[in-house]
Amino acid sequence: MAKILYLGVESELIQFLESDGNSVFCTANPIDEDMVINNKFDFIVSYRYKFILPEQILRHFEDAAVNLHTSLLPFNRGYDPNFWSFVDGTPNGVSIHYMTAKLDKGNIIVQKKIVFDAKLHTFESSYEVLQENIKQLFKENWDSIKNKTCPKIPQESLWDGKGTYHRSTDKNELLPFLKNGWATNVAEFLEILKENKAI
Repeated sequence: MAKILYLGVESELIQFLESDGNSVFCTANPIDEDMVINNKFDFIVSYRYKFILPEQILRHFEDAAVNLHTSLLPFNRGYDPNFWSFVDGTPNGVSIHYMTAKLDKGNIIVQKKIVFDAKLHTFESSYEVLQENIKQLFKENWDSIKNKTCPKIPQESLWDGKGTYHRSTDKNELLPFLKNGWATNVAEFLEILKENKAI
């Protein structure tokens, strides 16, 4: 049985990990080194967690701290990866990677490319597809993650070393074009951006 620190919002993955015989502590709040030392956690699983963990915490989790990210890394590191994959025209997908002190830059464990028809999806519906795929990908690969037998693929070796990064505020000037918020059809939004020469 492993003692797992689950960082982020609650999801079905907590029940999945518990059903595997693990003890899971969940928090979406910032953590510090004393907290992880005192609780003697074996693993960190990060999913939709909003804080970057420093090296002083991660050094206690060699090959035992993983993050679930809804982009095909190294594309769309940082915030709003689904949004930017459409705006920038970069591949959509999901990735599970080892955590480092550099945001979304750790070695890849596994990833899956997902192709969307922009005419058939809103940003909201495509986001939901990504969420379901990342959770399923984690479940399928948990055994190799916990046994530390999974791959460690440097991001620089993928997609010719190309990659993109966005901050939370980068999308602000484009938000007015989302006529129905995240329920806006993706293809219609992209057409509006072209008409307004925003891309």
